[in-house]
Amino acid sequence: MSSTTRKTETVFLDYTQDELDRAYDQSAWVPHWKSIEDETGPASARVRARMPPRVEAYGPTVAETLDIFAPQSARGLPVMVFVHGGAWTRMTKNDASYPAPTFVANGAIYVALDFACIPAVRIPDMVDQCRRGPLWVVRNAAAFGGDPDRIYLSGHSAGTHMAGCLLTTDWNTHGLDRYPVKGALLLSGMFDLHAVLLSSRRSYVHVSAEEIAALSPMRHLHRLLCPVGVVTADMDSPEFKRQSRVLADALEGMGWLAFRTELFNTNHFEQPEQLADPDSIVGRVALGLMGLRD
Repeated sequence: MSSTTRKTETVFLDYTQDELDRAYDQSAWVPHWKSIEDETGPASARVRARMPPRVEAYGPTVAETLDIFAPQSARGLPVMVFVHGGAWTRMTKNDASYPAPTFVANGAIYVALDFACIPAVRIPDMVDQCRRGPLWVVRNAAAFGGDPDRIYLSGHSAGTHMAGCLLTTDWNTHGLDRYPVKGALLLSGMFDLHAVLLSSRRSYVHVSAEEIAALSPMRHLHRLLCPVGVVTADMDSPEFKRQSRVLADALEGMGWLAFRTELFNTNHFEQPEQLADPDSIVGRVALGLMGLRD
């Protein structure tokens, strides 16, 4: 594609190729993104030093582990499972410990999932790994003080895409006789991969047309059976805003929208940091979704 074509011909909605590439590149909207993201590791390390988690394997591969942060003598508590972001290529559960105190201090258990990323695996493999997370949590919740009937799910960015895939999974085919998620909090994600794979992300995300369809939660909302809160940031890129808006509109029409919230004066990378503050907007809606705050 010539440089002139990239700048003049539309490839999706009203976007030219250059505009669409930028709309799916969060770093273009937050030049200092790396310094923000890099702080999640040290912040999480401080939390783990203060309250060491219980580490468990939830699947057969080395990457399939999870951290459990629970109050002392926990029994029958709601559980929040968090799927970290990172453009499907980076970060681990060790970067996702920082929200734990918000939940533990308010009578809940916090679980951070780990999984392999691109290029070690493809997105279909990542989703398959993450699906085994809720399965393990439901089956083992009582053993670590959780309530198997009060499992909640949250994610950010690429982690929200995967959380959306979990919410639209046919769990009967995975050995569960009931829907495992009580409610979900989705922070600025992607819910249909068609436009994503028209952007520059196709240089490292390699999926077939059939996989695009299978891994686009918007196309499988009939399988979703729990209330969902959708949160965006006012400084998010336009496509992340649009995808969240389209999802929220659909959920509202289905009766599954718990709330929709836009954070002001906040960028994409700052957004999940609010989970570390129970009095922030994101902290309050997360606890409210779990019935732990009005």
